[in-house]
Amino acid sequence: MKKIALILLLCLVALGACGQTKVVVGKNITVVWDAPVLGGIPVAEIAYEVVVEPYPTGVAVLVATIATLEQLITFAVEGPYRIGVRVKRTVADGTVLFSEYLWGDIEGSPQPWYVVYYATPPRVQRVRIK
Repeated sequence: MKKIALILLLCLVALGACGQTKVVVGKNITVVWDAPVLGGIPVAEIAYEVVVEPYPTGVAVLVATIATLEQLITFAVEGPYRIGVRVKRTVADGTVLFSEYLWGDIEGSPQPWYVVYYATPPRVQRVRIK
């Protein structure tokens, strides 16, 4: 199973090297986005949902619902991930509406991207003289 996961990961990295999709390696990633044009919608009704999903397929997990235009994401489990952001509008009467997700691996800027987290290996123990 680990070999299959490693082969899949290497294939994804190879695709990134071809210029199609950028691979960002790291444990802590700050994602930023531009606010939508709201027209007549009050800013106070708007929040953003940030999700992380194992790449290329998996179940999206909500990281945060925030009013700002950036979110720090810290990965704990090794592997490739894609990140999505959508607008959440809560109307005064309690009605909640959502936009579609904007996924970094599909419409990322300046090019599509996804994140890979590799865990740091543990340090050796009991260094001694033989």
